[in-house]
Amino acid sequence: MQELIEQFIRERMYFKNVNSKTVAWYRQSFHAFEGAIDTRAAIGQRIGQLRERGVSAASVNTYLRVVNAFHSWAKAEGHVTGERVHIPRLKEEQKVLETLTPEHIQRIVSFRPKKVSERRVHVIVCVLLDTGLRINEAFLLTREDVDLENLLLRVNGKGSKQRIVPISMEGRKVLWKWLRDKEPYDLVFATRSGTLANYRNYLRDFKILGKKLQITGVRLSFHTLRHTFAVNYIRNGGDVFRLQRVLGHSTLEMTRRYVNLQTADLQSVHDKFSLLAVVGRGVAGKGVA
Repeated sequence: MQELIEQFIRERMYFKNVNSKTVAWYRQSFHAFEGAIDTRAAIGQRIGQLRERGVSAASVNTYLRVVNAFHSWAKAEGHVTGERVHIPRLKEEQKVLETLTPEHIQRIVSFRPKKVSERRVHVIVCVLLDTGLRINEAFLLTREDVDLENLLLRVNGKGSKQRIVPISMEGRKVLWKWLRDKEPYDLVFATRSGTLANYRNYLRDFKILGKKLQITGVRLSFHTLRHTFAVNYIRNGGDVFRLQRVLGHSTLEMTRRYVNLQTADLQSVHDKFSLLAVVGRGVAGKGVA
């Protein structure tokens, strides 16, 4: 079975052009189900063991995506006979991720950095808020990917899939000033030596910036910025189909799960479209005789 797993990974690398992070995800998933991948019963038993160890349903589901993909490939290529093994995903607890408030965003946008570390993290935070990019997608941006004239970014997303993402006029100003003043390296957010930016360093500086701006009540992470963009896109009249393309989601379901709105948003929409509320406003407009 191990030889078959290695063949699966090699074919994904050569034919699907998956990157090193995806390969690492494959190996982590196969390691989680090591010795328990042959049959549906063995996989089910391992799922129970993982859950007893405290592994979340969401994490188990990420492993199952690989396990199911492996069995689909093995069946299609004729490596196994009989019925294809497919394990349904576990039910996950749906949590509403807190997003930055308008006041938080105002503090970030209006901040005037003085240190180099403050400026670099301020620029990337503004770009993420403006575009909804994943942090690794921002790190991979090159000068050639930035089309300031047409307000567009060419983004290299998951699975080496490219997409075009729009930027705002304000976003263009931020990027233009940054590219004008920084070293002429190819990567937009390169280190001082021109190499790929370090995630931990940027996250550390982001948390420092958040503390300085007194941003509380929300998790300071780059994922929070992406989620904040998505929620506000919908709040301001955007639709999930366009949002799916901007975010680079492979399925609409991923986008739908991404933009669970807060209770206040739901109440606002309900008040706007409720039949009782509409009638009530009509009566109020006529006044009392």
